[in-house]
Amino acid sequence: MKQFKKFIYFILGYLLLPGCGQSNAVQKETITEEVKEAPVSEEIRKEIMPVTNYINWIQNPENGLTKIKTIDDLKFMVQYKPYEYIVCMEEQSGNISDRLMECRMKELEGMQYYDLKMQMKNNQGEILKAGLQSAEQYEKRVNYFSFHMQQDIQLVDGTDTLPCVMYHFERAYDVTPVCTVLLGFKKIPANAFKPKTLLVYDRTFNKGLLKFTFKENRMQTLPKLLTL
Repeated sequence: MKQFKKFIYFILGYLLLPGCGQSNAVQKETITEEVKEAPVSEEIRKEIMPVTNYINWIQNPENGLTKIKTIDDLKFMVQYKPYEYIVCMEEQSGNISDRLMECRMKELEGMQYYDLKMQMKNNQGEILKAGLQSAEQYEKRVNYFSFHMQQDIQLVDGTDTLPCVMYHFERAYDVTPVCTVLLGFKKIPANAFKPKTLLVYDRTFNKGLLKFTFKENRMQTLPKLLTL
């Protein structure tokens, strides 16, 4: 089974590449995981956390729902977003009612959500301006991130490869060094307990095919959120 998965990922990577000349670049990538994941603890299912603690737990890379890869001078981060986490981030409140949570989760149902964040490793400056040679090149980058990058993102969900059907690019405008892209994919109930790998082909910074894999036990072993 592992060999079959590797073969599938190889084929997907090849199909996403714009030309044979890019293949070697992908193979030579130096990718390092920033944080080693802690062992999965089934006891976490019994914990009931207030909003702030819940958010911090979801965002902690040790818990396996935040993936970080550093390639040369760039850092790429992917955050898997459970429905409860999305509501917490939307409300920005320490107190969330059961009714609000129930209504909002019904609206979110049927999709699975991720955030893709990119920044300079040293946090200096807007990433879209990295290595710029002209103002025209910057505008092309903004146009690509705003309207075309969606086509270079897929989710391998079990044995299914899903297109990105919800996409929103948040421009930084030099306010923050982090560039954020909100992603949404259809949720397939049959794949609820299967691993998921986000595939991102980077055409802007020539880093090639990036893979962020979330283990099924990580996505299912979550604390409960304390609501009112």
